[in-house]
Amino acid sequence: MQTTVNLPDTLYQKSETLAASRGATVEQFIVEAVEKEVQGNLASGAFGSLGDREIELPVIRSRRPGALDLSNFDFDDLLA
Repeated sequence: MQTTVNLPDTLYQKSETLAASRGATVEQFIVEAVEKEVQGNLASGAFGSLGDREIELPVIRSRRPGALDLSNFDFDDLLA
């Protein structure tokens, strides 16, 4: 499949230099970089949005689960 990608000039130039140092074309270099990124995300389960990932809750274990009531806590105070 063909697609058009707009890269900043400096990124393209760095890619071109790195590809040449490996004896590859810029196209081969970009395809390899995208493959590595996709494979890395698939292997780590990080592909997609946060809602797609499985996590174990609670992240911080509690000695008394359910004992902390934050229903009246004003979280906006944390940002002030």
